Amino acid sequence: MIHVTPIPSTIELDTPAFTLGVTNTAGASTAAVSANSTLLAFDATLPDAITYGQSGAVGSATVASRRDHAHAMAAADTVTAASAAEVETATSTTVFVSPGTTKYHPGVAKCWGSISSDGSLSQGYNCSSGKDSTGVYTVTIGDDFDTTTYARLAAMREPVPYVCTTSNVAVGSYKVRGYNTTDQSAIDIDFGTVAFGNQ
Repeated sequence: MIHVTPIPSTIELDTPAFTLGVTNTAGASTAAVSANSTLLAFDATLPDAITYGQSGAVGSATVASRRDHAHAMAAADTVTAASAAEVETATSTTVFVSPGTTKYHPGVAKCWGSISSDGSLSQGYNCSSGKDSTGVYTVTIGDDFDTTTYARLAAMREPVPYVCTTSNVAVGSYKVRGYNTTDQSAIDIDFGTVAFGNQ
């Protein structure tokens, strides 16, 4: 005996109702879906803008962003370099100090040098040196100070009873003198020197 199953001439098609999820789940509908139906997988929602310090989130949307989507990005923070005047004032907390303006800070040495007994500068910053006579040296500052009231220090690398002092202070130079405390005679010395103040 041959059983014949009648084939309907038309099939009622439903709009696809597939959903995206995090697990595989069987549906219960018995309605047919056309082979060329469009499935809802994406939407036109603009993705969240990325901001500095934001927290991550797993999200809850049931559709995905397109592969070529683009997130907005927070503008880079604007960092302003401090002017020489701002560095000298040393009160701002909203600007940064660049290497070229660090020297203007009131707490930074404006010049320093390590000077040999013959008057030569072995190493240093913003100064040069020379020997005037026995025990008398001139330190010349590259960038002059605003006034002659800047602080100076000279320290020698010799044992007592030898000492050194600074004198003849000008905005662009000062002298360092080495002498023997026993008889006040001038002596050649190796010394280091540094100066602080406003330029």
